[in-house]
Amino acid sequence: MKTTVRGVILQLNETQQLFLDNLMFLYCAAVRWSFKRLPEGQKVQDIRLAVQGKFNLNSRQANDAVFDAQSTIKSQHELVKLHYENAKAKVECAEKQIAKIKSPAKIANLQKRLDKWRGKLAKWQHFHETNTFPPVVFGSKELFLKRCKGSIAREAWREARSNRYLSRGDKTKGGNLNTRIYTVDNKLYLDIVSEPVQTQKSVRYNRINVPIYLAQKLSKKTGKINGINYRQMVLDYLKTGGAYQVEILRRDGRYYVHVTIEEEIPVPYNAKGSTGVDTNPDGLGVARADYLGQYRGSLWLGEGEWTCARSTRRDNLIGEKAKQVVILAKEMVCALVVEDLKFKNDKSVTAKFNRMSHGFVWSKFLKDVDRCAARESVPVIKVKPAFTSAIGILKYQHMYGISNHESAAYVIARRGLGFDHEKIPKVLLDNLIKKKPELKLMDNWKQWSAVKKATISKIKKITKRQVKSLVSWQVHRKEALGLG
Repeated sequence: MKTTVRGVILQLNETQQLFLDNLMFLYCAAVRWSFKRLPEGQKVQDIRLAVQGKFNLNSRQANDAVFDAQSTIKSQHELVKLHYENAKAKVECAEKQIAKIKSPAKIANLQKRLDKWRGKLAKWQHFHETNTFPPVVFGSKELFLKRCKGSIAREAWREARSNRYLSRGDKTKGGNLNTRIYTVDNKLYLDIVSEPVQTQKSVRYNRINVPIYLAQKLSKKTGKINGINYRQMVLDYLKTGGAYQVEILRRDGRYYVHVTIEEEIPVPYNAKGSTGVDTNPDGLGVARADYLGQYRGSLWLGEGEWTCARSTRRDNLIGEKAKQVVILAKEMVCALVVEDLKFKNDKSVTAKFNRMSHGFVWSKFLKDVDRCAARESVPVIKVKPAFTSAIGILKYQHMYGISNHESAAYVIARRGLGFDHEKIPKVLLDNLIKKKPELKLMDNWKQWSAVKKATISKIKKITKRQVKSLVSWQVHRKEALGLG
């Protein structure tokens, strides 16, 4: 598991700053030059040799620049494929919606969307079929447009295009030959390769040494490290001699350092049950099941700030909740079961849904859970999310007297143990389903889909209102099932 530790260069004299700025300028120029040559079909080795001579970089720096350009090209091809698939799915979804809708006004609005998505589909289909991608702007498209309008000076544009230097590691050379990290009197220093010096037998390189600080969170009360001591993690990793990557970024006159290491992952333990997590925009439903799938408790971890806090605070809150559920699973010697959600922009949705999903917490939460669980040696199981809420509400919520989110979490926990087939209670079949023989021929999820539709239809008849979910099921449960 790769981990990136952030830091900053504490001080630079005038000579060191001039050298580092020039190195970033040459490296970024080499990346852009390689990026243009690679699609032309030139051999990678020929490009590396050309970069080395043209930009006065050593062989490793030239290799890193070409690798950087290759990574950019690969990512662009992946984005083209993703955009093409999403646009195609949106067009198909919109066409199905238009076929179902009868209102002329709604059809007209959807037709406008459909025309727009067809245009996008044609655009991405062209790139997909020709194995190309849209023009890439180094320095950001936003600044490029500002520069075209004369809103920013040429120096600001050049600053954005030459503010980065990347050095990959090599285990055979002690971690990283071009940018080494070492300690003196418990202080960290970065040793960077400088200009070459020609000797009689070989070429040697001068080096510059600058002090750096790697971030660590100290408690104001106790002075101890809060959370993970990333600085010590890097120091321990340096002792192993493993390869590490160093990236230097210039932002607003300061020089930041990103050190990427390979974090060792402990072996997961043998779980004695499962802890299911149902993720919602305002909190988490958590439920525990033993190895037989029996209910053993649940709780609700509310977090109302997820939808309204600023991005940095929201990320921190999500990380804290992820840590909390992982520790809960570890204390109970359980596997952690989460929904295997796919985050694709491939559906025709409303503007309201777009605004809500802009602060999407699911993706960030699942990433934090994966990393935290790996560090705590907690096994993580991902299950399909289909009908977890419907099954929980209709089958388990009343049975155990828990909330709808906790009941969904219990279904997720059971599914993680292999209990994929959830039997439909007899009371639901007798009072909601009319065509029972046809229902028996369906698979389990289609059965629950039919039960859900019948339940919503029953609630509509009782309330005489437009109902789209099972939220009010517990209110109308007795009346719907004829229980008094």
